[in-house]
Amino acid sequence: MSGAASPGSNDPDAAGLRAELTESCRQAIDALQDEVRPEAELIAVRGDWAWVSIGNVHPAHVNDVFDEEKAHAVIRIPTNFPHGTRPYGIITIPYVTKHDGQDVHQEMRNDQKAEPVEDALGVDDTGMWSYQWRDISWDDPEDLTKALEVVRSRFEKED
Repeated sequence: MSGAASPGSNDPDAAGLRAELTESCRQAIDALQDEVRPEAELIAVRGDWAWVSIGNVHPAHVNDVFDEEKAHAVIRIPTNFPHGTRPYGIITIPYVTKHDGQDVHQEMRNDQKAEPVEDALGVDDTGMWSYQWRDISWDDPEDLTKALEVVRSRFEKED
């Protein structure tokens, strides 16, 4: 993905995105890439929020109520992670549905909170999962490595 921000990147756009984050947030994304998801990329920053692509996830493998075998997931975190506002929201590409095209509880199609993802990735069918990340410690930059668990837990909750 062009414009993606990864450590040591020579891409001026990527460096510009990383510059908008606190050092602890940059460390958190680096830990996510190094320890869990090498494909993780900072793809957008707007205001106090950053959107980090974590690659493909498999909703139907986690919970058989979903139609989609595969979706691209992006997490929404504060630019000063792990401080301040709790991470909030998961964006999937495409919009994920339950069997027979039924809508998922608390997932909005092409929500404004997903616009930075749509712009960065050039897509027009996103699902913004309204999901407060609870019951997980967010005290250390390394805690961002739990992002995949958060996405999985949201898929598990749907019935």
